[in-house]
Amino acid sequence: MKTDALSRYQARFARLVAGPAPVGELLEGVGDVLRRSDRLGTEGVEEALKGLGRPEVEAWLRAQKPQALQPLLLRAAEESMEVALGEAGDEAELWRASALEGLAARDRAASAARALVTWELLKGPLEGDAASARERFLGALGHLDTSLRPRARWFIPLNAERRAECDLLDPVERPGAWWFSARAGCDDLVATWTGKPLKDPAHLKDCVACRADRVDTAVVDTPPRRHLTDDELWRLDAGEMGREEKARVEAHTAWCGECAQAVLALEEGDAAIDEALELEEEGLSAPRAARESRAEGARRPGAARLPEHREVLEERRDFRVVLVRERQRVRLLVQPLGSRPVTAAVFLSPGRPSLKPTQGPEGLSFDLSTAVATGAHAAHLTVQAGQETLERDIAF
Repeated sequence: MKTDALSRYQARFARLVAGPAPVGELLEGVGDVLRRSDRLGTEGVEEALKGLGRPEVEAWLRAQKPQALQPLLLRAAEESMEVALGEAGDEAELWRASALEGLAARDRAASAARALVTWELLKGPLEGDAASARERFLGALGHLDTSLRPRARWFIPLNAERRAECDLLDPVERPGAWWFSARAGCDDLVATWTGKPLKDPAHLKDCVACRADRVDTAVVDTPPRRHLTDDELWRLDAGEMGREEKARVEAHTAWCGECAQAVLALEEGDAAIDEALELEEEGLSAPRAARESRAEGARRPGAARLPEHREVLEERRDFRVVLVRERQRVRLLVQPLGSRPVTAAVFLSPGRPSLKPTQGPEGLSFDLSTAVATGAHAAHLTVQAGQETLERDIAF
């Protein structure tokens, strides 16, 4: 099996260097080999990277949207849970294959980042805007990992495949590849969820992470709700939850990918505010008094709030994107922050017309309620403000 997997990586690399290949795919293929060089060697890697011109690499970097990996990994988490809790058969194997593809997408991004580092060693460092784009790319991957690595237990049902992939990586690469390595030995935690026989009871006793997960789950002594309420999310964001209630939320989000995504969105909102404030220090954001006022209003637990839950999904110099959850309505707001005109479009699926926005005092509002009613859980957002463009997949 390992030989087959290694052959797959090697064959993909050979196909890409035979060309022509898109820059991103070539970087991924090169990075795949570099991260498995103990078994695959590095023949042809240097030549492939030297063939990539600086303008091509810089254009690829500007187009990267690592944040799009978050909904992929959250969906993979839900599919992994389906593997664990559903019945065996063809359907379970479909869930497994789809979930593994989500993990593979994160791994390909790691390979591209690894190849980019080697390219700079060979061709010289990126400078100016390109260097900033590289830092944004790597920083976004790091933020994604910080948010999702603690929830690696979601992928325990895929441990057999994850261990096989982890074993192919060079030892130095394995700790960083948490999507393959984290909790890869905690198989019996799933058995405690499903009531199946334990394979290694000693592991549950000795593993700190498994013991903590079992304690968190044990405090849920009432039947679990389908989803966290808006009030619970608000109190979590405001820091008003006690230890026991936070443990219940943690236990619920261990199972529910949709609620986990809502909690992660709260964290991203704070991160967006921090990033905007940092940009302001560099002279790239709105006047300080206005920015501090907005940030303080978003964070202060005692601040006046509308009777809905708001999640800041993105904040730039000229606009802010906010997901608004009301009792029976979900809206996406695109709020102008500067003097530049802002246009936006929301697509529920490729090839379908965009949603029509309404113009209000807060900016452009897109009503997602109809989409939610039909079972849709994601949309693609495009925002244009001057020369700045945002392309982002939104999960709701």
